[in-house]
Amino acid sequence: MYKNVIQIRKEVPEEALKSLALIAERAFNNRAGKVQNVSDTPYQLVFQGGDEAYGCLNLGMLNLWDKKDFVACVQSWDWIDEEEPDESCDVIKEMSIPVIL
Repeated sequence: MYKNVIQIRKEVPEEALKSLALIAERAFNNRAGKVQNVSDTPYQLVFQGGDEAYGCLNLGMLNLWDKKDFVACVQSWDWIDEEEPDESCDVIKEMSIPVIL
């Protein structure tokens, strides 16, 4: 099982949460498939799936990373690989590493 767990900052107003969830849901509905938010907590978004959802989850992560207004509201964002825990990471930290060519 793979998971994207996104924790929204507590200072984000409740009325903004639906908009943020919609942005994330659109990112995880992409050409590789669709993965829905399974969290029942408004300040947390969880998109998860098995091998069939791997591409969708990765493409969704990239799509969402481009939404800087969304990312500014994120407290933490974790990629969790339950079968290979060493592959789990802090998405914000990893995506912030500059690519040097």
